[in-house]
Amino acid sequence: MIRINLLPVPKARKSEALIAQSVMGLIILALVAIGCYFVAASKQAEIAQLNKQIQEKQRDINDLKAKVGEVEKFKRQAQVLEEQLGVIRSLEKGRSGPVKMMDELTDLTPRRLWIASFKESGKRVTIDGTAESGPVIADFLENIKSSKYFSNPTLSLVQSQETDGLKLHKFTITFGVKYDI
Repeated sequence: MIRINLLPVPKARKSEALIAQSVMGLIILALVAIGCYFVAASKQAEIAQLNKQIQEKQRDINDLKAKVGEVEKFKRQAQVLEEQLGVIRSLEKGRSGPVKMMDELTDLTPRRLWIASFKESGKRVTIDGTAESGPVIADFLENIKSSKYFSNPTLSLVQSQETDGLKLHKFTITFGVKYDI
């Protein structure tokens, strides 16, 4: 006997398999989409954290730049102060030189000799004065020659004059000065 099955069972099974596969495909797609969402979310969180770290590092860099600027400012101030100290030292040296020279001149001046004027110009000194006699002027000139602060003394003028009944000798001496001794 021949049997004929007229029911559409195989087609229904095919449709059921196709529907099951479609549902499985959609579930897999949904799982992949959910997985991609979580991966993207975690990457976004990492990016946000890295951006936050970059901003913190940038703030640190800006703070360090400000500190470097302050250090440079202090270096410039230190350099200016060092230059000022150099000027002060040179002034101090220049101040003590003339003082020592004047002290030496005081020690070299004989008792009967009077200095009326003292002029300095370009490390050359001109002294005008009076003395009791010519030998006193000669002694003064010799004393200047032997001094370490003075060089090349030249007697340029000697005149006799009478003042209040006393015979005095007016003189002018020019010599070089050495302060840096």
